[in-house]
Amino acid sequence: MKLNIPKKYILLYTLMSMMGVAAFVLFGHNLSLVLEEIVIEKKTPAVKGMTLAGLFFIIYAMLLMIYRVTSAKIANSRIEALTTELIEKIGDGTKKQSEAMLNAVFVHMEKYRPFEKVFIPTVIQTAVKLAVIIIASFFVHKNAAFIMLFTAPFVPLYYILVGLRTKDESEAQATQFDELGTLFLNLIRGKDTVRYTQSQQTVIDRLRSFNSGYVKETMNILKYAFQSTLMLEFITILGIGLIALEVGLQIIIFDGITFYAAFFTLLLAPEFYNALKVLGIEFHNGKLAQGHLDRIEVLIDQEEPTEEYRIFNAQTSAVRLEGVSMGYGELSLLENVNLSLPKTGLTAITGPSGIGKSTFMRMLLGLHRPTEGALYLHTDDIGYISDEVYFSDTSIYDYVSDGRYSEEDVVSILNRLDLMGSLNNLEQGIHTEIVNHNIPLSGGEVVRLKMARALIRKPEIIIMDEPTEFLDATTEEMVLSYLDEIKHESAIIAVVHRRKLLNIADIHYTFADRNIVRGGAL
Repeated sequence: MKLNIPKKYILLYTLMSMMGVAAFVLFGHNLSLVLEEIVIEKKTPAVKGMTLAGLFFIIYAMLLMIYRVTSAKIANSRIEALTTELIEKIGDGTKKQSEAMLNAVFVHMEKYRPFEKVFIPTVIQTAVKLAVIIIASFFVHKNAAFIMLFTAPFVPLYYILVGLRTKDESEAQATQFDELGTLFLNLIRGKDTVRYTQSQQTVIDRLRSFNSGYVKETMNILKYAFQSTLMLEFITILGIGLIALEVGLQIIIFDGITFYAAFFTLLLAPEFYNALKVLGIEFHNGKLAQGHLDRIEVLIDQEEPTEEYRIFNAQTSAVRLEGVSMGYGELSLLENVNLSLPKTGLTAITGPSGIGKSTFMRMLLGLHRPTEGALYLHTDDIGYISDEVYFSDTSIYDYVSDGRYSEEDVVSILNRLDLMGSLNNLEQGIHTEIVNHNIPLSGGEVVRLKMARALIRKPEIIIMDEPTEFLDATTEEMVLSYLDEIKHESAIIAVVHRRKLLNIADIHYTFADRNIVRGGAL
């Protein structure tokens, strides 16, 4: 199994493990000598022997502790670096994979952590321990060493076969977990649609199906874990029993072994087989962790183009598309579209739900790369108004001003959008804190607040996704009046679902048949 760790750490772990196992062997050597003096020679044990036995045991214990602390520190630093690399992949372009990305950061990363923190140090330490004990056993009692050599390969052979299957099951489980999380969050987002279309039973059936798949994969992994543990115990008991039987026969019948060699062998044998058992368990856990690592690496290895695909040199148009195609994977939303939008005026965009209007807006914002063609914009001074804006923990004033405008400017734009009346009723007015995305305003007032943040800058291009949604009739008239005024200075591109906004539009385009055509029904 590939350890996925630099050679310098493998060397460090190996040297530390050799020192620890050597201390254990020397402890066993001196303890055996002390007990031989007591049991066979009927002597009072020498102070030197007892001191050395105690000293090497303390050294062994200290080296184990240092090894655990060092390996944990290295593992944490490597996990932190891997997490940073993963987080750097998070961007606006990862929206469609947001749930998988969150799972990778918060679930798969933690499931992989034991691989770095426990599996790698344990495998190296155990491999060194097995080698040193076998070598020491040849000097102490060759028959026991041969028994160890004969029985030891059964554990790794069994776990190679089981571990490969476990890794497949782990990958399937991780995939099911991602799909279940994605489905659940998508259903939360679309709960209103589910209710309006009376699709509750369909949703329940899909959730039950995904949950059943996840439970099935989990139970398969538990089955392999149980089988592995049972097999380990059997091999461990068998190996220790064979060595104990051989040593007993040598002492009682053949008289071919000293007490020192017998005790030392029986001290080393359980340590040898326990190490094998630990190696087997960690091999199983390591394959589980690698399944989660594969999910992480899929996201890390994705090639995301970073260069700006928008070209800011349009002279006569706010936006110009030349042979633009757009979509998601095999799903095509636009094909070979040519379009030019003026530098001023309100351009209304209509079309059925799911046809690509919002994706088109994201493309203009630099958040969705077209698959083909060229996109030209007059300027990068773009304001965006969307219902997906997140309110961080700040004040209403700081949210609108973004640290660039005075209180007077903020109050002015809020007055234009008829918000100051409501804000003045708050104890702290425009300095009211926004905590945990909680704003003490109605839905329509929140919409206008988002508009205020964008419009205070008076950007040259304004992109809006249904700006008058949630507004009452009076407020809608006021907002439409304001938009009708500023459209003479800016290019407003708005996704439209309501007739009143379409009435003040200068140009109307409709999405239809993977194209954008002039006019059309609302």
